[in-house]
Amino acid sequence: MLYIFLATIFYSASIIFITFASRILNTTLVAAIVNIVSAILPALVVIPVLNKVNIQDQKLALIAAIIGGILIALFGIALSKSYSLNKVAVVVPIVFGGSILISTILGSILFKEKVSLIQGLGLSLLGVGLLIIIYTRLTGK
Repeated sequence: MLYIFLATIFYSASIIFITFASRILNTTLVAAIVNIVSAILPALVVIPVLNKVNIQDQKLALIAAIIGGILIALFGIALSKSYSLNKVAVVVPIVFGGSILISTILGSILFKEKVSLIQGLGLSLLGVGLLIIIYTRLTGK
């Protein structure tokens, strides 16, 4: 659980810093800086481990990781632009709530992960909340 809480804290802090930067700098530049820094730091940790890994046996996973990196880069550009055009209180729930909903559905389909009744209820409430936020954003209420 420690890493879940740390990830939440780090990600929440990053949202605030990226929003601040996106409202002042070019959003593509912000996304590029964020992606470069977020690629360099883990690489420094991974480089010593690479000598111990047999990459030949893991080609499909490496391809999936590369595709994931491309998607994260595109996500960073779209997110920075969203922060420059919208309020954080609109962007964050739609992007991250929507991501939770979509990734949970895909996880249950692709990885056969089970969603409990309580989790399903929470996801349903999340979906309703997203619809309300999107409706109010579109109608200006």
